[in-house]
Amino acid sequence: MQTILQSYKAQSIIFLFIYLVSMVLSAEFVLSVSMIALVVLAVFQLKIDGPKIKVTLRDSLRSNFEKYRRYTPWLAVSIPFLLVLLSWPWSGDLGYTLERLRIKLPFLVLPFAFASMPALRKREIFTILYFLLVTMSIISVYVLLNFIANFDAEMTNLGRGGHLTTPSNHIRFSLMVALTILGGGALWVEGFHFSKKSERWLIGGLTLSLFGFIHVLSVRSGLASLYLALLALGVWFVLVKKRYLLGLAGIAGVVALPMVAYFTVPSFKAKVDYARWDYRQFQQGTGADYPDAERFTSVLIGLDIGREHLIFGIGAGDLKQVVEEKYASKIYGDYQLRMPHNQFVTLFAGTGLVGLAIFTVGFFLPLFYQRNWRNPLFLALHAVVFSSFFVENTIENNFGVSLYLFFLLVGLKYLGDERS
Repeated sequence: MQTILQSYKAQSIIFLFIYLVSMVLSAEFVLSVSMIALVVLAVFQLKIDGPKIKVTLRDSLRSNFEKYRRYTPWLAVSIPFLLVLLSWPWSGDLGYTLERLRIKLPFLVLPFAFASMPALRKREIFTILYFLLVTMSIISVYVLLNFIANFDAEMTNLGRGGHLTTPSNHIRFSLMVALTILGGGALWVEGFHFSKKSERWLIGGLTLSLFGFIHVLSVRSGLASLYLALLALGVWFVLVKKRYLLGLAGIAGVVALPMVAYFTVPSFKAKVDYARWDYRQFQQGTGADYPDAERFTSVLIGLDIGREHLIFGIGAGDLKQVVEEKYASKIYGDYQLRMPHNQFVTLFAGTGLVGLAIFTVGFFLPLFYQRNWRNPLFLALHAVVFSSFFVENTIENNFGVSLYLFFLLVGLKYLGDERS
């Protein structure tokens, strides 16, 4: 017990697991505590000398800060927080500005916490992915059993643009399933196991089961993100590994599988048919109270705000107030208020072309820095998150921020330490 209390690495891994579980289950308070704990561990340490216990600044604090400062991707991760902070001078709504800063604060402090951790070995990262695979598989069984038990009601809900009942926000949950599938694929390819090599077949079975499950779940954000990631991996196999047959077969599968799912998975077909119908209502101007039409309208409003404040935006802190004014004007029709359902449009409206350009550079810099894109799992992570940005304002809430940062920072920690 004393060893664990004094081992920075053991403490970090424990809180990483707590972070992961609380994120999967949307336990917001526990999630916040785990994030804070990782930052506290980076700054303070517990010293035990017999009966004497004291808390001091970490001995390696200065060297950890230098390590953080010298590795450019850690600094790039902080850009979403800094954009809100820098737009403060022309944001009149102090309350909403502070709320945005609070939500984006992990972008500022968590990179230092991860940079300070002792090196994470490949096996430790794969253990985290294995744990995630098992956890999401168990949860998927619960979701499927609930779907079967309430089949008619759930199918009716899907036909009206709804979603299956999930233990957390269905969009974030679907993105987590997509990332778990990619992680499970990596575990299978690498032949990871705890004690027996035969575990590889368990890993493969769970991964394939989740691949089927995400089509039953039929949340478009998760499906689109997964398929874009698989497409990116197919291109990666062709261009980087020179495995042309495998890469081209994967690309062909990405194209064919959605069509197969449409004719074989009832929930998937219902969701696709509804999306087509909803889009027609939007085109005809009769889409009020329909989810997709409301999303399209929110994006149009965000684009109009951005065009009116082209260079620096309206100010991240004033975006909600201006969106409310646009909805109140009824110029776009009688729709329920939604913030722009597109991360890029949200940034464009709030911080203008300048902020959008800076964010885009910051997003891709960790991927292209020292050719990190050569790591297929890191590439797939960026593909999933990038795809989600087009249909969601992914990092405008706590769970989206925590999901993105967990996988991004674990990846950067491993890739950075691997080269040092």
